[in-house]
Amino acid sequence: MRFVVMWKRTHQGEDAYRPFFETNDIYEAKDFAMRLAFDETTNVYVQDTRRDEIVRDFDAEVYRK
Repeated sequence: MRFVVMWKRTHQGEDAYRPFFETNDIYEAKDFAMRLAFDETTNVYVQDTRRDEIVRDFDAEVYRK
């Protein structure tokens, strides 16, 4: 899978992030990340495994290829 939604609780250390959901669809990854981030006790980010980077702009053209 290309996109991995990573999450952890806010009281945990930086190394506590773990995979929550994997998909090839950037919009599906965004949807899951937004739902998780709605909880104030959760930190979330989306990792692009193909580009080996954190997704910063879900609408960027590079993620639609």
